[in-house]
Amino acid sequence: MLLPRSKADQEGEGQRISIGRGKARETCPVRAIEDWLRAAGIRYGPVFRGVTRHGTVEPGRLSTEAVRLILKRRAALAGIQGTVLEPVTPHGLRAGFVTQSYLAGARDEEIVEHTRHRHLGTMRRYVRRAKLGKGEATARLDL
Repeated sequence: MLLPRSKADQEGEGQRISIGRGKARETCPVRAIEDWLRAAGIRYGPVFRGVTRHGTVEPGRLSTEAVRLILKRRAALAGIQGTVLEPVTPHGLRAGFVTQSYLAGARDEEIVEHTRHRHLGTMRRYVRRAKLGKGEATARLDL
């Protein structure tokens, strides 16, 4: 997927990221994007756009506030409630992705390739240590 511009790419040179296909159709991020682009008739421009109450897809990108509100609403519908220490926010999703990637055994380089952090130290601050199990490194050694 091409990101034509991002916070980490202020010059607008563009960055390509790889998004793996999911095992199940219902949870596959690639299929979800493909389905959305097809349903919304999007061939170029921003991927994430507003939709009016009449179902019309708007041409401009969603604001960061709109993304936050949509996430909060969808989490509530799914019965997910944040806490003071871990609120339901776009930033929290990023930290959750990094933490779950660690739990799944992903290497730092694989995570950074996806998150586009410039420094490993910055990316590692996203790991929610409390969510990591005890003794994971030794468990992997099959001692």
